Amino acid sequence: MRVTKDPRVRREELLDIALALSNDVGFEGMSVELVTQTAGVAKGTFYHYFKSKNDLLYALAERFGEGLFAVMREAVETQPTPTDRLGALMRAAAAYKTASSQTAHIVLSLMNEENQVLRRRLMQAWEATTRVFLRPVVADGASDGSFHVLDVDSSTDFLIGLWFDFADRLWIRAAGATDPDEFMSTLLNGARAVSQAQERILGLPDGTFTIPLGQPAQKGLADFYQLILRKP
Repeated sequence: MRVTKDPRVRREELLDIALALSNDVGFEGMSVELVTQTAGVAKGTFYHYFKSKNDLLYALAERFGEGLFAVMREAVETQPTPTDRLGALMRAAAAYKTASSQTAHIVLSLMNEENQVLRRRLMQAWEATTRVFLRPVVADGASDGSFHVLDVDSSTDFLIGLWFDFADRLWIRAAGATDPDEFMSTLLNGARAVSQAQERILGLPDGTFTIPLGQPAQKGLADFYQLILRKP
């Protein structure tokens, strides 16, 4: 008797296979046919879950975001003060991103010009999700006096702009580096600039926020740079 897989299991399986193939041949080098052949399913099965290869790209990025936000929510819940909560959010996000080197091909594909509409749609969804748990942190800090802001909503928008819009510009600038050291220093200096900007937006002393970059994180960034070098 043939057993039919749960649709959710099958969809996750296809995403896992696509992610693994992306790391082998790059997302651009991967085809729907290659995914279905590796999975041992018909193309119709693929198109039952994904409208196109671009839809698959969006689903992979979306799954990455779900994992990131789960880690960030947990970080918020375990800290006692607004300042601690915001610092924990930053550290959790940085650690998750640098540890998730498997998704590097997905990030690079989203940066391509032809994927800008898809990427903007994804960024809008992520910004909205970020605001849901970031605004209460800013509001609590304004309420207890630890953050010195004129307007909670505007300050939240400034922070989201740093986390997304500035991060975009930083990655583009880093991707133009001519060697790994320049790549790493560009990202480190950018991270320090973000921390300092957040401190000033919230009226906090310089040095309140720091993002440690240990050996695992440095290795993740070095692996990412190698992918940039190999990108056609």
